[in-house]
Amino acid sequence: MKITKLTLLIALTTICAPNLFSQDMPQSSTQAQTQIQTQTQDLDVYEDISTVFQKPAKKDLPFIQENSNGSMPPLDDNIVEALSLAFEKTKGDKKTLETIMQANESYKNMRQAFLNNNQKDAKKYFSQFMKALNSVNTEPALLFFFFDDFENIISKLNNLYGTKDFAADLDTSSSSSEGGSRNSIDLNLADEALIERYIKTFTTGKARESIKAAIARSGAYSDIVDAALKKFNLPPELKYLPVIESLYLVGPISRAGAAGLWQIMPSRGRALGLKINYWVDERFDPEKATEAAALYLKQLYLMLNDWHLVLAAYNRGEYGLVRDMKYSNASDITEMVKRNAIPRETQNYVPQFIAVVRIMKDPKKYGFDDIVYRDPIKYDKVKTDKIIDLKIAAECAQTTEAEIKQLNPSLKTWRTPHGYPNFELKIPYGTKEKFLENLATVKDLNPSTGFIKYKVQKGDYLGKIAGMFKTTENAISNDNPIIKKSKYLQPGMVLTIRPGKGYFDD
Repeated sequence: MKITKLTLLIALTTICAPNLFSQDMPQSSTQAQTQIQTQTQDLDVYEDISTVFQKPAKKDLPFIQENSNGSMPPLDDNIVEALSLAFEKTKGDKKTLETIMQANESYKNMRQAFLNNNQKDAKKYFSQFMKALNSVNTEPALLFFFFDDFENIISKLNNLYGTKDFAADLDTSSSSSEGGSRNSIDLNLADEALIERYIKTFTTGKARESIKAAIARSGAYSDIVDAALKKFNLPPELKYLPVIESLYLVGPISRAGAAGLWQIMPSRGRALGLKINYWVDERFDPEKATEAAALYLKQLYLMLNDWHLVLAAYNRGEYGLVRDMKYSNASDITEMVKRNAIPRETQNYVPQFIAVVRIMKDPKKYGFDDIVYRDPIKYDKVKTDKIIDLKIAAECAQTTEAEIKQLNPSLKTWRTPHGYPNFELKIPYGTKEKFLENLATVKDLNPSTGFIKYKVQKGDYLGKIAGMFKTTENAISNDNPIIKKSKYLQPGMVLTIRPGKGYFDD
């Protein structure tokens, strides 16, 4: 989520390949090629407007001024420092880490015992699990991250036993204490002129085409995003966040490495449960990435209790923002901008977001009265523990490999991922029954092509690559004379590898 402002993204789209979805997917390789050409033409528009969104000089963007009516509530005086210290303490707390690992193991055993209908063991492991949790030395400041989970447990218990659901009362009192702002984002700032400036920039000139295309694309993901925001009880305005993050394109990768609709960094994605490895990068999966982003936004709100700060933290990172708040002694976005406590990009992030929300809430007002929203994407899902070549999958679904890849943008290789139980392969809507019928007749789901092209990654060495493909270092060296000419493997070097016996059977 670093370096993700809209101005930079529009420039980046000139070099990032888009991966667009629509309900009407290409039915042949010729149609797929036509769609790719159309997407390339879309990028030409972004190339034209890149100069419009060049980073302005510092003097060109005035600071956001402090609200005269004090509409942005400050945080508790001690919360920023308490959170900062609590996060630091968790890093070196090995005893608590061991206890958490014990709790993890007890929970896994409890769940398995329950699935095996072994009630005695399930109860035993549950007791061990609760005992471990009770001994976890959690810093009070970090309880912000658990409130939602506690309330879900309380609600379920109350539903089971028919008691008063005081978790609902907590929601009511919370909304009341925040002036009813928990599920809405204030679309005003003291510096209204800055917001209007961005609105003008986004709705005139060459940038207009970029925003118009993003609005149209948002329709493809509306069902996915709306469902995730509802699940996590988040403000509906957040569905416009991907406009400034990625222009609602699945494919862009920022210079900092953020990727997907929500521009999630690799470390953040893994922390949120996304799988990112050689085989798959779920930051490009609209469903999984949207759920991960919603979870992160919820965590940020529980921590910061102010949506403007949440947006700033989404761009800056919560640790960086909390550190900035602590050292500038600022408690809201206005004070932080006034004291120049955060990077320029983060200072502009909130007004950019507000500008986009205002535009997308009433596109006709800003001249976008001819937008044709894309239909929400639809597909069937098939769970599989098997390794399936995407060409085979396409044949079984009676479609093209290009469409299978387009429906599964998280896949990085020619096949479903290795070591991923119950992977959900997306296939064209309405083809599941026929797909399973055809798949059952295929004897070899991942036929060998003899050789594989592999691009060397940072941190690779010959032994590692040999182990990955179940072959030997000598075999790889013999097939790749370039290795003998170069003293070391270089990132980006392409090797020709003949996988060893058993590789395709994993």
